[in-house]
Amino acid sequence: SVKIGDLVKHPKGIENVCKEKYSLGVVLSEYTPQHPTGAQQVTVMWRGMQSYLVYNADQLEVISEAR
Repeated sequence: SVKIGDLVKHPKGIENVCKEKYSLGVVLSEYTPQHPTGAQQVTVMWRGMQSYLVYNADQLEVISEAR
């Protein structure tokens, strides 16, 4: 699972939006809903962006683990 501090990329973002921007981001927070149980949500700050975005963790690929 994705953890805070991991470096990630967004394969579909690279393919469909911007190769450079979505090739490197850092996970700022993660949350897994419990009632009802849902997919892990992560907040990511992408290179060159001024604000963060939220994704389902399964949309992202870990490049480097911060552990």
